[in-house]
Amino acid sequence: MSDGLQLQRLLDVQSQDTPDVFTGAHYGPTGKRAYGGLLGAQAMASACRTLRRGFNPTSLHVQYLRGGDAGTPMRYDVERVYDGRTSVSRRIQGSQDGRLLLAVTASFSTSAAGPQHAQRSATTLDPQTLERTGPIGPAPALPPGEIDIRIRDEGSGSEFVRRLWWRVTAPLPEDPLVHASAAVFVTDIYGVDPVLAVHGHSMTDRSHHAGTTDSSMWFHADIHADRWNLLESRSPAAGRGRGVMTAGLFDAEGARVATLVHEGQAANRQ
Repeated sequence: MSDGLQLQRLLDVQSQDTPDVFTGAHYGPTGKRAYGGLLGAQAMASACRTLRRGFNPTSLHVQYLRGGDAGTPMRYDVERVYDGRTSVSRRIQGSQDGRLLLAVTASFSTSAAGPQHAQRSATTLDPQTLERTGPIGPAPALPPGEIDIRIRDEGSGSEFVRRLWWRVTAPLPEDPLVHASAAVFVTDIYGVDPVLAVHGHSMTDRSHHAGTTDSSMWFHADIHADRWNLLESRSPAAGRGRGVMTAGLFDAEGARVATLVHEGQAANRQ
């Protein structure tokens, strides 16, 4: 039985004897494909471990180069590309048993005075009134009972919109960097499914080879993973066996706190 702390452990990468090298715990049975959201979140957490105080995440870009094994720990090598007074850049390589699985860049900055505005979510739905659906299909990579997910799909064809409300119900430290990593973890679940939904299909019907190949996330404000967040996603384009999902992440008050773009494989099965 879970003690309710599995997500926290997964995000708590461990430093090694070599400087700026970290290991991430595995989650899942040997032989099954590792969850990309976990790998991206652990890469983010590894970069965060190299920061000075006072820096906030501004962007994260993840290229998934090959699949990993869910039952094998990850190694993350962090390169300190730039350490400025107000901005920081990191390059992270994630590997298993010497095989490179993902290449990541992350940027951070200190807060500064300037213009402020945030798009508001158009929906007025209260997630508390929605059925606790969970993900659209099996999700063995999500620790059971630690993340509340509620989904409402609307429209069809090019008008398809997925609204996915989520919040972490397990304890998390009061560290905005941990909450940002938790958001990376959650928001990749069936992340490119809207690409297939435009055409009346789903990642769950096994009609296509589908999975995230490239993920980008821009952070506009602190994310509170332990409160309701809304991921509102659409797919504006697909072709040549690939498709794009664009999304806004909105906080409990309806303000946009992050912007996401996922590219993924969406190829017919032969």
